[in-house]
Amino acid sequence: MYEDIFKDYVCVPGKRFAYNSTTETITYVPKELSHSKGAMALLHEIAHAKLGHKKYRYDLELLKMEQDAWDQAKKDAKNYKILINEEHIEECLHTYRKWVAKRATCPKCETFGLQQNNTLFKCINCEAEWKVNQRKDRRVMRRLISS
Repeated sequence: MYEDIFKDYVCVPGKRFAYNSTTETITYVPKELSHSKGAMALLHEIAHAKLGHKKYRYDLELLKMEQDAWDQAKKDAKNYKILINEEHIEECLHTYRKWVAKRATCPKCETFGLQQNNTLFKCINCEAEWKVNQRKDRRVMRRLISS
């Protein structure tokens, strides 16, 4: 079954599921493909490629791309008779929502701020500005730059 999925994409084994839009390469974890979560993760990364997802400027754009990729993965899962685990998909999306909320929360007054660029936010309440780290796979770090 996976031969059919792999044939249209550059897929390489690795330590985690990911899509690199620069090289248009999908990384997958071979030992996890025997489980529905692993199969869904592969379809999710392929969906990013299929949908032409590239870079994003704002966190909400990333969240939209993640939702769209999961929606596409669910459609594709039916074609490959892969079990759709809605709870797993919701857990994955919830992780991104928490990441977005943490980055956008003012470290000074805890109000939601507005994103100015990919690493800069400004509070709508106290007007503080803060920078955040970019990595999605690391703890969110917020550093006040003006208050």
